[in-house]
Amino acid sequence: MGRQHTTWISDETWDRLQNIGGDSVSKKIANAVKAHDPDNQMLINAKMRQLEAAKNALRNIAQAMHKLNEGMEQYSGQSIDTINTTIEDIHWFLWEASA
Repeated sequence: MGRQHTTWISDETWDRLQNIGGDSVSKKIANAVKAHDPDNQMLINAKMRQLEAAKNALRNIAQAMHKLNEGMEQYSGQSIDTINTTIEDIHWFLWEASA
């Protein structure tokens, strides 16, 4: 349950508040507080690290697939091992860590 408060806001701050998402002033203030919450920022940073790790894994898999598609037989087994290792390494980081 919320509480009603009277808050005096400068015109400059009011204008800036209008740029924040939300269909009411209360929601806009809640969104502003959430955006500056250190816990929320840590969560965003963790998700960004997961995204970067996923992109790196996909690049590694793409390189291994390129070797397979180019018919480089000497790299075929090595490429498949690289793909499997990459998937195993990234699985915990992306899915188990976010559960």
